[in-house]
Amino acid sequence: MRQPISLIALDVDRTTLTDDYRLLPAVVEAVARAVEADVQVVAATARAPNALRGIAASLGLKGPSVCLNGAWTGTILPGETMMDHGAPMDLARTKALITQAEAACLNPCWFTEKDWHALSHGHLVEREAHATQTDPILTSSLDGMAQPVFKVLCLETDSTGDALDSLVANFAGDFNFVRSDKHLVEITSSGVSKQVAVAALTKRLGVDRENVAAIGDSENDLDLIRWAGFGIAMGNGSESVKRAADWVTWSNAHAGAAFAIDTIIAANRAAARSPEV
Repeated sequence: MRQPISLIALDVDRTTLTDDYRLLPAVVEAVARAVEADVQVVAATARAPNALRGIAASLGLKGPSVCLNGAWTGTILPGETMMDHGAPMDLARTKALITQAEAACLNPCWFTEKDWHALSHGHLVEREAHATQTDPILTSSLDGMAQPVFKVLCLETDSTGDALDSLVANFAGDFNFVRSDKHLVEITSSGVSKQVAVAALTKRLGVDRENVAAIGDSENDLDLIRWAGFGIAMGNGSESVKRAADWVTWSNAHAGAAFAIDTIIAANRAAARSPEV
């Protein structure tokens, strides 16, 4: 690290959490040590605010969070969410996107600030509900949708490369497409990403890019890790993320996020003890 770190942007799934969605005590304790050391920890996640609420509470995060891959930034309280900045998707184009994705068997669902919607039940929907500990609202279409849509998630992309390529080709000018794991493709408005949202947040907070660390594992963390003053890849992360990072920590199964946070704290303290030249 070239500069002391004052803010850590922390991914959630397969970074903060284990592959089976457990929050290890070592990670909770490391976040508490960061707060004690005056290092702000900000969740930067593909999850919706309500799917982050319990995790944020367990970690003791009281400040802003970046959700829905950067489409929503705000504060998550026990009984409510307070959005500071949002980037909703164009409704007409989103309806067209969902229609094509459904016809191609990509199993799309979509997210508002407070809820997520699925077209039908099924094991892929159940997988997402289990992962996020939230239940979808079964909805036949976007017709009559009163709430802005911030993200579309395609749940089945393993064996449908041609269908996904066609979807990207038809909507590339409207939306941003990024994988969050081998199964999931996240779709937001064009220009939306974790990196853009964290950069805007740090500007509002008066934190320079060089004083930001980012910890993540997947393609949707890639731009943020490249942008941050200190980019950290999880040991279980994709090879592209590891190549882009300044450093690779342990895997999520071994509390790699905690090791990264403690490494940052130690480096900050070492820098503070070093005499100025």
